Amino acid sequence: MKILQLTRQFLPSEGGIESVVEGLSCALQQKGHTVRVATLRLLFATGAMAPAKSVEAGLMVRRMRHWGPRRYPVAPAALSEIRGYDLVHIHAIDFFVDYLSLSRLLHRIPLVVSTHGGIFHTQWASRFKQMYFSTVTRMSLGGVGAVVCVSQQDREKFEQIVPPQRIRLIENGANIDRFWRLKKAVDPGLMLGISRLAENKRVHKVLEAMASLRNRYPQMRLEWVGADFAGLRSSLERRVGELGLGGRVRFHGATSREELYRLLERAQLFVSASAYEGFGLSTIEAMSAATVPVVTAVGAHPNVIEHAVSGFLADAGATDLSQYIERALVMSPEETAAMGEAARAATRRFSWTEIAPQYEQLYRQVMEIGGNAA
Repeated sequence: MKILQLTRQFLPSEGGIESVVEGLSCALQQKGHTVRVATLRLLFATGAMAPAKSVEAGLMVRRMRHWGPRRYPVAPAALSEIRGYDLVHIHAIDFFVDYLSLSRLLHRIPLVVSTHGGIFHTQWASRFKQMYFSTVTRMSLGGVGAVVCVSQQDREKFEQIVPPQRIRLIENGANIDRFWRLKKAVDPGLMLGISRLAENKRVHKVLEAMASLRNRYPQMRLEWVGADFAGLRSSLERRVGELGLGGRVRFHGATSREELYRLLERAQLFVSASAYEGFGLSTIEAMSAATVPVVTAVGAHPNVIEHAVSGFLADAGATDLSQYIERALVMSPEETAAMGEAARAATRRFSWTEIAPQYEQLYRQVMEIGGNAA
């Protein structure tokens, strides 16, 4: 098969969707398929313009210019980029879905869409989002061959507008082999957060949980990795000072994979107070590195983590986050190592060797019916 993976952002930009597209594309390429990636030239994390063509992680990448906001970048060149492919796989619910679905009579190429949490990551403009979802998104998804929901949470949402026979539940894969190879050398008290700084990630909740524990656990500190798309870093750094956490919290911004691996090797805990996750890929990656997760019960977290066995699940409001951070901090080194290994074992099913064949089968099914809606 000749497959195009279409996504707003790709390497050298780092993020959950970028990682999924890389892992899936490489796995399919290794199985003998021709796989290319099309994305935007502008790198949202840095504001830099990437070259129109490049090779990233062994994949041919072509980039388009766009106009409009990063949540809905308008790139009409996508119609010419998809020419010549047997199937196009679109990642996330955005302009590409609307545009290529509505123009399908012009290109007649089968489309597959992965939801990646849809458009409901934050409460901003929630009424408008629900209206858009129920009208435009419903119409657009009517023109694709299959809608891949990456979590049960997504499936329950998208079943409201897509017939169940066109929905597939395929959890995101992860490049877990590189994380499994990391050699753990825990630095007691070191907590790690990995996500873009965004409202739905609720980093302030993590800081507030730390503040309630700071006097009892002087070794406790936080390293946070992730780009600041929403301009939140300065306010979060002020909050660090207000909460008496000076010297205990560091925001790295976007960082290299090598630096991320070094932090994962040392981290005792992975923490997240996220209010919404389409899946929770960073959690899976941290668990693959035998890091104990303390996270809210959103996205795929409840289906992956066995509470108090392979990690800790706080309620969705993160009101009990400090309680579970404390429970993890007081564990002995032996208990921490055992829970870390349980976390690592729970991620085995997300290997691309397990996930990629599910996509191969789905692609063939969609191509057999010509990508038409059932």
